[in-house]
Amino acid sequence: MTKWSSDGSRSSIRFGAVGLKGETELASEPLPTATISFSLGEEVDTLRWLQREVQTTGAVPLTEAEAVVRSLAVAMHGGRQVMLPLLQLKEFDQYTTTHSMNVAVLSMALAEFLGLSGTDVRTFGIAGLLHDIGKIKIPLEVLTKPGRLTDEERALMNQHPVAGARMLLDVEEDLDLAVLVAYEHHIMINGGGYPVLRYARDCHPASKLVHVCDVYDALRTRRPYREAWSFEKTLGYLQERSGLEFDPELCGAFVRMMKQWEGQVAVLPDERTPVGPPPAAKPEQTGV
Repeated sequence: MTKWSSDGSRSSIRFGAVGLKGETELASEPLPTATISFSLGEEVDTLRWLQREVQTTGAVPLTEAEAVVRSLAVAMHGGRQVMLPLLQLKEFDQYTTTHSMNVAVLSMALAEFLGLSGTDVRTFGIAGLLHDIGKIKIPLEVLTKPGRLTDEERALMNQHPVAGARMLLDVEEDLDLAVLVAYEHHIMINGGGYPVLRYARDCHPASKLVHVCDVYDALRTRRPYREAWSFEKTLGYLQERSGLEFDPELCGAFVRMMKQWEGQVAVLPDERTPVGPPPAAKPEQTGV
């Protein structure tokens, strides 16, 4: 693949890990295969504080966002193995926090898998972390509604990319990539999705990369209106939609990466406050 740069409360969430037995110069020395549990409660609290701060003041504390991404990057490289610390949703009202951190991790992992520089990997992580920041403008009862959204609710939900891009544009620091990703991450390569572009154009590679990671984590997460999809079903959906919804090169790379790493997944649930089963009688909500 052609390389491209970036230019152009704690008790409710537990961390599991994806481990990769990667290549090493010490080929004769076997790599450990045990999974690891990360304690990133402070990072979760920081992101939740950041989201509240944006909601109440309209300001985006970029320093804190960068600190969360740095911590995730450190966790991913805490040993000789590459690790993907992924969050397990415990409470449905914390979905945006959980999902944003997972997308940041998956985006950094895919960027690194594609050979991008460390700086670009972290920049993609910031974009992944902030891609759904516009959802803080959406009422919680719409975000967590069990069942199909009404036309009015769907129209409201579909406003979050524009709202997020506008918020990030107001930040004094250079967040051009995060602005693009916030705006474009629901646009399909066949022109579908939202927001609808006035003139057809190609989206930034970072937006297309985050789009794949976004849909993967959304489908793999248990929601109020449906159970989580299996690993196989989720990858099958990505492959079916490759070339229509997803960039085929990026989608193919993501599928290869996850197939390589899936065998090392070990999520550690917190059994103190388990999420109850979704209401089976409600029709499934569309979209992610």
